[in-house]
Amino acid sequence: MNDASHLTLLAADDQHHAPGLVWAYHAAPGQNPAPLAPREINAALAARDGWVWLHVDLVDRRAHSWISHACALPESAHAILEGHEDSMALVHEDGVVHGIAADLHGEIARLSTTIGRLHFAVTDRLLVTGRRHSLAAVEEVHAQLAAGLRPATAFELFGAIILAFCRNTSQRLAAATKQLDEVEDHLVTEHLADERRRLKDVRRLAVSLHRPISALAALFQDEDRSDWKLSAGAHEVLHRLAARLQRLDREVVTVNDRARLLQEEVAAELADESNRSLKALAVMSALLLPGSLIVGIFGMNTAGLPLTQTSGGFELALMVAAAATGLFYWLLLRAGANLRF
Repeated sequence: MNDASHLTLLAADDQHHAPGLVWAYHAAPGQNPAPLAPREINAALAARDGWVWLHVDLVDRRAHSWISHACALPESAHAILEGHEDSMALVHEDGVVHGIAADLHGEIARLSTTIGRLHFAVTDRLLVTGRRHSLAAVEEVHAQLAAGLRPATAFELFGAIILAFCRNTSQRLAAATKQLDEVEDHLVTEHLADERRRLKDVRRLAVSLHRPISALAALFQDEDRSDWKLSAGAHEVLHRLAARLQRLDREVVTVNDRARLLQEEVAAELADESNRSLKALAVMSALLLPGSLIVGIFGMNTAGLPLTQTSGGFELALMVAAAATGLFYWLLLRAGANLRF
């Protein structure tokens, strides 16, 4: 099945309606991509050159029905675009590559670290993408198209989305690395506060990123594509994405390993600090024992208690208590006890 067979006309009653459509673009050869109105999608899909990008919101249950009428994709691709599955996938059938990729949620006020899912089906002339939440990489490429980005094929457009996801993820990893640098500086300069929360945040980010990225990298790398009916450009895009995802996964693993090692070192430092505090408390308690014993003896309400009738008896009792404490301290030193904190 050639690429043209993957593009069909919209049904006559749907020419002016595209349920769930977020945006649509068409790029003719040598021209900048232009947005499409729903009534123009029919002609764009019927064209024999250029590419079309349809981006739909899968929350709208009518979107899949509309896509199934608009584009003649394999059944497995339509199943992916229904949006019921969330596991990473990369499948080829009849010249169409489809699956589920990872992307970060798009947030207006902050850099989100929440992983979303991008459902897609792509040929050289058609890219259909679906999402349930605004996705950062998709929004970024959308803005780049308005700014003059000109992918030659829909595969290159799809590659731009995955590469944008990799860049956004690298930005999050750079921020996490900066936090690790600060924790390490505090650690080596002995100005350690309780940095465990910051380290937990970094590890939570690394773990949440590692799972989908490693799965996606494995799919792009391990699939045997020798019998995939794709153009040389499409194979090149998939190869480039596989290499980039592998590098990104190594970055995630590096950040995670470093955070784990710092976590262990911080825990050891905090445990050592706690042990020093307990040691100081134990030594102070031990040094007070002789004085407490003397005070207890002189505090007995019994007959014949010494120094009760002696002038300056209180001062003498304090001197005896201090002498007992000093003698005990000397004995500890003689016994080889390490009293440094």
